[in-house]
Amino acid sequence: MHDLIIVGAGTAGCVLAERLSSSGKLEVLLIEAGGPPANRFVSIPAGFTKLFKSNVDWAFESEPQTAVGGRCVFTPRGKMLGGSSNMNAQIHQWCHPSDFDGWVAAGAHGWAWADVAPIFRSQERWLGTDDEDNRGHDGPMIASPNRNARTLSHAFVQAARQSGLGAQPHYNGGAYDGAWICELAHKNGKRFSAYDAYLKPAMQRANLEIVSEAHATRIVIEGGRATGVCIRRGGLEQTFNARGVVLAAGTFGSPHLLMLSGIGPAPTLAAFGLPVHVAAPEVGANLQDHPALPIVFGARGTDTLKSAESLCSVLRYLAFKRGMLASNGVEAFAFTKVNPGPHSAPDLELIFCPSDMRNQFLEPPHVHAFGIGVAVVAPRSRGQVHLRSAHPLAPPGIDFGLLSDSEGIDASVLWAGIRLARKIAATAPLGAENTGELRPGKSIEADRDLLAYASKELQTVYHPTSTCRMGSDPRAVVDSQLRVQGVDGLWVADASVMPTVPRGHPNAVVAMIAKRAASWIEASVVA
Repeated sequence: MHDLIIVGAGTAGCVLAERLSSSGKLEVLLIEAGGPPANRFVSIPAGFTKLFKSNVDWAFESEPQTAVGGRCVFTPRGKMLGGSSNMNAQIHQWCHPSDFDGWVAAGAHGWAWADVAPIFRSQERWLGTDDEDNRGHDGPMIASPNRNARTLSHAFVQAARQSGLGAQPHYNGGAYDGAWICELAHKNGKRFSAYDAYLKPAMQRANLEIVSEAHATRIVIEGGRATGVCIRRGGLEQTFNARGVVLAAGTFGSPHLLMLSGIGPAPTLAAFGLPVHVAAPEVGANLQDHPALPIVFGARGTDTLKSAESLCSVLRYLAFKRGMLASNGVEAFAFTKVNPGPHSAPDLELIFCPSDMRNQFLEPPHVHAFGIGVAVVAPRSRGQVHLRSAHPLAPPGIDFGLLSDSEGIDASVLWAGIRLARKIAATAPLGAENTGELRPGKSIEADRDLLAYASKELQTVYHPTSTCRMGSDPRAVVDSQLRVQGVDGLWVADASVMPTVPRGHPNAVVAMIAKRAASWIEASVVA
């Protein structure tokens, strides 16, 4: 019998496994549906889109989004040890102080910026030579300056600043508004994921057992307490017992497993013939992500990622781990506020790719181009994850509810962002590299025409959160120490517990949540 079972070996699961096994006091079992991150494109930074819809991708597809003409949105999620940290754009970001102070205002006590900033600092190892006093230097998560960004990406940063966005030198460690080259989870020209930072070192410990290629099908609940996990592996079913269970299966997986285990909206569970151990109406509710719309411009030169697979580029990467294949694809970004309101924090992100962005990166570049992804970073719209079947291997239903807020604020931010992106693309020095707008085309200006374009191109930034919301009210799925309300010995510690999606790229936020959770969980189990 184990002391703890962790379900899911993504970023959160890797951190939990390392932290909960580090003292040697606990016998820990980590269960993962995928296997080792053996695909060769995992370590090559620019290769992450090659993993989309592969055997290491859950490859979720949303239900039709009614606000944008019934468009279905593809969402990649890593199905391997290391999870999505092995197939994301590797951006390292603490996100905005207002995000965490907002969590407290929503009832997640103890999660203010003052509480979490020291954790961000402690978990990182900053390899830059600037901003050293504000950054962490001894943590397991490497954060590196982007030394392989294209000239176009630097031109975007300069043009954004020329267009009125601030010239703030850094975005990690405090409030931010401006444009920057992204910091990356890179080491020596290769991806450095949560698997590399946390799980690989912990795998040497005798008190950590990993069961991979095993699909968790149900949490065992006896007498109001979680006592184990049922899995299916290679066609066989097995049950592991433990003193406690920690869900780290992600924004889609954790609520899905809770519902399959009898924790969720009672009418839904009854409709599928599932037992109701805890009537928890918000399990699966509050789904949030950053809606995004790409705008693409022709590039005058050939220094774009269309050339990333050229013989010259491949040889340079093999020899020196430099060049286009060492690019993370999303090389720069800008954050600003475009919608008047009571908060000064950003509501818009512009994501710069020195590439022809096509069909959510599922198609290779056709021409030399650069793209600006326009994203709403404080969305008002809410969706849900729900059961479509009681069969544990059937995927859940996913409805993001994109652009569905009643006041139309998300759409207004998106349209304002497109106009700002066009302004930046025409501003020096980026304007000199711009040969004209390719998609949607400069004639697409009115809101109704932009909405028609969105019905063909709208996506998310692959940052789903908030389906197991933490809070202090009775409807919250978990409390502020991430304990599932109504069940003893059960925690959720992943992106699903965030009350709202952060303004930015949340991999470091997920790691921070897991690190804090581990200390509370260990204290509870050891006591």
